[in-house]
Amino acid sequence: MRILMSTWGWRSHFYGLAPLGWALQAAGHEVRVASHPSMAATITAAGLAAVPLGADVDFAEAFAGRIGAVGPLDRAAPPGHVEPEITADGGVVRFADALLDELVEFGRAWQPDLLVWEPFNLAAPVAAAALGVPGVLHLWGPDSSVTLRLDPESVIGPLAARFGLAAGDVALNGALTLDPAPPPLQVPMTRPGRPVRFVPYNGTAVVPPWLRRPADRPRVCVTAGTMMAGVGLHDRLDLARVVRSVAELDVEVVVVVEPRQQRGLGPLPANVRLADAPLALRLVLPTCAALVQQGGAGTTMTALAYGVPQLILPQVTDHHFNGERLTVTGAGACLPPANAGDAVLRDAVGDLLGDGPARTAATLMRDRIAALPSPADVVPALAALAERTPT
Repeated sequence: MRILMSTWGWRSHFYGLAPLGWALQAAGHEVRVASHPSMAATITAAGLAAVPLGADVDFAEAFAGRIGAVGPLDRAAPPGHVEPEITADGGVVRFADALLDELVEFGRAWQPDLLVWEPFNLAAPVAAAALGVPGVLHLWGPDSSVTLRLDPESVIGPLAARFGLAAGDVALNGALTLDPAPPPLQVPMTRPGRPVRFVPYNGTAVVPPWLRRPADRPRVCVTAGTMMAGVGLHDRLDLARVVRSVAELDVEVVVVVEPRQQRGLGPLPANVRLADAPLALRLVLPTCAALVQQGGAGTTMTALAYGVPQLILPQVTDHHFNGERLTVTGAGACLPPANAGDAVLRDAVGDLLGDGPARTAATLMRDRIAALPSPADVVPALAALAERTPT
């Protein structure tokens, strides 16, 4: 079969699709990954064929003023929060607008049997409807779309109208949703879903010499993901203070951050190691006793896949959502930065070390993820979905 994958905006959006792409290729299917031109290097580095389409959109500029803290899901929103909403003039639609026409044009020429996309990619489901092929939504982790408001007529309607379609003709969730989040991490969903194992992939990386040897004391990884630096919000979290607070414990601290974040850290304690770049989390986390992070879905799922207890210091919308879902599992804690004083932060990380309840819960979540069907296991179901579609 010919499988067209579509990803948008930012490299971490693509990472969750890569293992399924490998499985499809290994099963003998043709795979192409369509995205904005700036994503081509990221896609090809994963061993998949990139199809650069449309125009690039500046991520930071597109989401300026639209990324911020949201109120916890079960309590009243605090002052100054940002309402999680996809609007007709928002960044998500701007990325879709820049990709959609050429995505449909390429689809008509290549004639895929199936189209696979990741969350908040609006161009792909419209393209699937225009091409008349079944679509599959592949989630990153817990489904944060439940926090969003989206008016289909104003948001999807104009995109669909380009191809003579109505908003109701577009299935944003596809014919099937691939779900990597086992209970109780996932929120309840009513749409058709199929579980799939989360296979960690965080981009290309080299194993440094120090990582080949066991640490002489518990290792704690501190990271801030990729998005915050990418959108120019890396100064929202006082990362240097976080690192120094964690370093007060009898641990080895490994800091994995973007280059621009490295430059702002200043002098670090002797028990802090600034990781050689690039260093993917899937390489360092199996050696770690705990993780301190911002709350991105890929980072959260990678830690859970390795059974590593984690502390989330949420910065923006989905971070708060993922932090709440993590707390439900018991595999870690979520601490809003405003409440994360030096001693509080240090003690919160200290609570994750050792064989306490968080480690027990993290181990349970690791085993639940490992028990899910692998990407290779779901390939036959995707093939059957495509074959049932009339041509």
